[in-house]
Amino acid sequence: MRRPATALLLATALACLTGPPASAEDGDTAEVVLPGVPEQLSAQQKCTSFKGRATSKAPWTRNALALDQVWALSRGRGVTVAVVGTGVSDAPAVLAGRVEALGGADEDCVGRGTFQAGLIAGAVRPGQGFAGVAPQARILAVRGTGTRGEPDPARLAAGVREAAEAGARVITVTAPMDGADKAVRDALAAAARADALVVVPAAADSEPAGASGAATRPAPDPPAGALAVLDTGPQGTRPDSAPGFTRADLTAPGDSLVGPGPVGDGKWTGSGASMAAAVTAGAAALVRAYHPELTAAQVRSRLLRTAYPGDVPALDPYGAVAGVTASAAPAAAARPDPVRLPAAPDTHRARAMAVLVAGGAVVTVLLVAFLAVVLPRGRSRKWRPGRLGAEERAAVR
Repeated sequence: MRRPATALLLATALACLTGPPASAEDGDTAEVVLPGVPEQLSAQQKCTSFKGRATSKAPWTRNALALDQVWALSRGRGVTVAVVGTGVSDAPAVLAGRVEALGGADEDCVGRGTFQAGLIAGAVRPGQGFAGVAPQARILAVRGTGTRGEPDPARLAAGVREAAEAGARVITVTAPMDGADKAVRDALAAAARADALVVVPAAADSEPAGASGAATRPAPDPPAGALAVLDTGPQGTRPDSAPGFTRADLTAPGDSLVGPGPVGDGKWTGSGASMAAAVTAGAAALVRAYHPELTAAQVRSRLLRTAYPGDVPALDPYGAVAGVTASAAPAAAARPDPVRLPAAPDTHRARAMAVLVAGGAVVTVLLVAFLAVVLPRGRSRKWRPGRLGAEERAAVR
């Protein structure tokens, strides 16, 4: 997708005009350069321990997604979103007390799962511009990779199933899923039975080491029923060097995002389709909290129908939460009472009536003519009988 979404561009421009200036921890107003969150660690690398960098600057996504407006309606309270990936740490203050983990997923050696969880449900805190899309949602951490972020398709599929069985209402994963894989199809079927919406990245976050974009195969076709999301940047487009994809249902912000790391309260930056999927999962949590009557399939449909038009539609959280769709029409207005028509007229009776009326009209005309002649003559004779003239008498004889 190369064509920018007009609404996204406008919102981004507003973000540039209205966003507060960057500030460092020591009060310096110079631009803060944030570290990039790792995607995978080698066997020689230690677990991520850097605390990130402090900044109070609002990320571009806050205005682009109109988060302050949609938070007046929904903040995701009561909805659990599963992050199937490298694990999630609740050490950052924006996630403290709202992370539940299955198995050993409460430890995040890499930091990517914690970053994604922050994009989804990072709390609104004084003095910082960052917050997740659904800041009152809860996070369920599920292991979907190796401890160092090593790709593991079987574990990823198993993680989706575990998340669904544990009661997550929205599930997002850290890597594309192959819709042709039976384990993936079975996992999506389990999610459908549990009424959980699965949001997957439509492309990889980066090309494999040493591979060029032109020579790399695109991501596999996403599984049916999942919401496949592609990443875009502040201009609403993807760079030409971005990893390829086969199919995408939606685009969402996924480039140069800001979020927490696994240690401390500093901020990191990250990019990729898995980040866009996390943002979309947060929007799904907003919808599920505001419209608890909707099924997972209906939430998916709502996110698509309310999106900004484009080659691939662009996510609109406010529209998804507040927009009126056909399914929201009141039941009482479904069908009005039928109109009752009069019975068909009796043609025989109508014809007889017409003859009678015509006859009456003729009699009336004759009577009026008779009276017009007789009445004046009667008055002139004072109503006495008249005498016959000579001709009349002769005729009588």
